[in-house]
Amino acid sequence: MSPLFIGMLTDYVAVDFANGPALATQTFKRNMELRGHRVALVGPRPGKHQRQAPEGSLLFDSLPFRQYTTVRIGFPAPTDTWNRHPGFDVIHAHTNSLAMHWAAMVRKLHGIPVVQTNTIYLPGFVHHAINEDLLTFPPLEGFWSAATRGVENVFGAAFNAGDGLIVQCQGLVEYWRRIGLQVPIHVIQRPIDVRNFNRELGPDPFQPDFPVGGRLLIACRHAAEKSLEKLLAAFAHHVLPRHPTASLTLIGDGPVHQELRTLTRTLGISHRCDFVGEKPQRELPEWYARADVFPYPSMTETFGQVVSESLWMGTPVVGFDDGMGVSHQVKHELNGLLVAPGRDEVERFGNAILRLLQDEPARRALGIEAARRQRESSAPEVVYAAYENAYAVAREHIAANPPAPLPVGALQKQMYLFRQHILPWATMHSLLVTAGSVPTSYRPRSDVPFDAPPVRPADETYAHRGGRTPMLATGRSAPAAASAAASAAIASVSTAASPAPAAVTVGARFDAATPSDTALPIHAVGTAADADVAPAAPAAKAARSSARRRQGEPHAG
Repeated sequence: MSPLFIGMLTDYVAVDFANGPALATQTFKRNMELRGHRVALVGPRPGKHQRQAPEGSLLFDSLPFRQYTTVRIGFPAPTDTWNRHPGFDVIHAHTNSLAMHWAAMVRKLHGIPVVQTNTIYLPGFVHHAINEDLLTFPPLEGFWSAATRGVENVFGAAFNAGDGLIVQCQGLVEYWRRIGLQVPIHVIQRPIDVRNFNRELGPDPFQPDFPVGGRLLIACRHAAEKSLEKLLAAFAHHVLPRHPTASLTLIGDGPVHQELRTLTRTLGISHRCDFVGEKPQRELPEWYARADVFPYPSMTETFGQVVSESLWMGTPVVGFDDGMGVSHQVKHELNGLLVAPGRDEVERFGNAILRLLQDEPARRALGIEAARRQRESSAPEVVYAAYENAYAVAREHIAANPPAPLPVGALQKQMYLFRQHILPWATMHSLLVTAGSVPTSYRPRSDVPFDAPPVRPADETYAHRGGRTPMLATGRSAPAAASAAASAAIASVSTAASPAPAAVTVGARFDAATPSDTALPIHAVGTAADADVAPAAPAAKAARSSARRRQGEPHAG
């Protein structure tokens, strides 16, 4: 593809706190520039005490969202783009707010193709965007349901005004098709930052009395939608009584952090739990690689970056079959275990964790397959090539579906755009700012350099110069007997596992990051609306389908 000038519309022009979309935006900018493109960020102006945007960014006036004090709500006044072309070849609206209206306006004004990204399942999002007391106040329950449906229609119309939509799991494809989306939809996972996750690892960070073989690790924001109380209950009632040396390490902070610490004392498990606080990205590989299981109880993920990172490092995941981000990445009994939500879910979740802790060969085999599969879908060269493909499709789409002519005359044109875009944008964002104006006592840390690279980063440029992201290696070749044992272990945990993969020099725990000679197959990343990024075994797919029928419609967020 010829070099492009990409306008990246985002809700986060700088990484000011632990935030997957913000980190993804910065990683996108860096990697697309490595591939020869130019990238300018477009988004809300940071507050005066926040980290500032990169030079060359196009910034909107903004207001704080007090539920999450580092989030800014943009209110663009796009006077610079009424009559002047911004110079972009394509606009990538990687935003979950109605700032996407700016992209639609510029498309109408200047004929620039627009690709949009959606990472929010709106019915789930309201449970952490709106104060829970307001949300559950009986007289307002009907209002919130109607408002959610209204917002879905507004977002659907905004997406249909573009030339393509990127989502990160198949569940969102099905959701938006039900809403009525007509534009091409691409399923593209977030990439892994190989600078950090393919480097040589440092010392073991776990507590000395947390022995290998019983280490559970979870990294996420400590907020109600993550359902961490279910994990603590499963650990207290179903894991620790049968595995006394098991431990649970929790990375992160958030509004319910103190409540979770209190709950561990109430449950009598505080001596086997370690709250280590928020950690910068550069420290996470050591934690993932030396954990045994990554239990993730959240049902609100449209992707789950921490799930991807854990799988990349060869640590199997136990999660719920949510029909969205977690079950899109975790294939039951191939790279982890999925639990159907519903009755007795906490007990079954705990039993799944215990099963992996008690079966080291199976756990290791799942870890090998986890690392292999994640490189097929989240390696940088796969993801960014898929982005380029989405841009090519968008250029074809706008050629076949050019924007309708705007009214003649400057005033008439401005009034039309104000009515179609500025007014709904301002109205919805005003409601969001008002609903989110109830302050919380939680204040995200601003002294943690979440996006700082490691001291000795791995090379990142090879992936965009015809190379392939290598498997990590243990520093020794896996003997045939070990490979056979791993294959047998996979078979032992699955009644319908897919054929065993070729042997690779990778273990479930990695002590080095030396590239191996194993060349991994690279497959296309979901450019069709009905394509899974990594197909599950037929039996696993049938089990997921059955679970979804029991649950009703897929739900996550």
